[in-house]
Amino acid sequence: MKKILYLECKTGAAGDMLMGALYSLLTEEQKVLFLEKLNAISEEVCVIPQEICKQGIGGVHMKVEINGEEEGIAHTHEHHHDHEEAHEHSHCAEHSHEEAHMHSHEDDHEHAHHHEGAQIHNHHHHEDEHAHVHHHGHHAHTSVASILEKISVLDMSDSVKKNAEGIYRNIAAAESKVHQTDMEQIHFHEVGSVDALIDVVGSCLALELLGVDEVQASPVCVGNGTVRCAHGILPVPAPATAEIIKGMPVYCSSFDGELLTPTGAAILKYFVETYTKEMHMEIEEIGYGFGTKDFAQLSCVRAFLGYQK
Repeated sequence: MKKILYLECKTGAAGDMLMGALYSLLTEEQKVLFLEKLNAISEEVCVIPQEICKQGIGGVHMKVEINGEEEGIAHTHEHHHDHEEAHEHSHCAEHSHEEAHMHSHEDDHEHAHHHEGAQIHNHHHHEDEHAHVHHHGHHAHTSVASILEKISVLDMSDSVKKNAEGIYRNIAAAESKVHQTDMEQIHFHEVGSVDALIDVVGSCLALELLGVDEVQASPVCVGNGTVRCAHGILPVPAPATAEIIKGMPVYCSSFDGELLTPTGAAILKYFVETYTKEMHMEIEEIGYGFGTKDFAQLSCVRAFLGYQK
């Protein structure tokens, strides 16, 4: 018997969606260990699984707070869910709500970054990055080498750290090609990079705990239309995402929106061995992972865990 994980990405994939879907498949004991490991990454980080309902479907959104503020959410946003209250399960210590960085968010479902300095920065590590405008002034920036160093000292197994490093290298390689610069010159926003680090490491940790023999996935929907970033209005998939998905079976949606993020694409590219429209296995568990943005139709990653004879 072969243990199979099948990821259904008919409405795209983002790092938080993938992590939420995988978390849903864990046993209660594994969930406790998972949260302990992730919340030990940094004192400023708090990862909280939220049980929410969208369009009548229940699933998990992995809320990531940095210094008490949720990543990927503008304070002026109104969030409309079928359940007004999300059930949270927090395993975090209390965190300060004082901001180390100044953010200004506009709720126009567009995304632009304003940076001081001439260095290249990654604009896509924020899993809900296509939904917000970020104005950055004197932010600290994190280099690829710094992020890899952070991964190397995590209290995780060697396999989790190796996989997380591989995913990050793929993202950085795509960004460097798009911007026609060396990987060493790619820099990430500090807060955004922490958010992405949680998504990447969390997905790697969940997969290790699940102990699957093979990861399969459906062809991936990338979205449609355009997305606004610091370089102007660009087509979907965004340039970095387009680089990452080379060789993957993808297609566009019938409605506008950026459904596949670079982090989500990189996680899929790294782990998925087989892409197929049809599952061939005996299903034991099903998990739903949600992001923070709503589209014209339900957007989620649905994960199936089962066995193949």
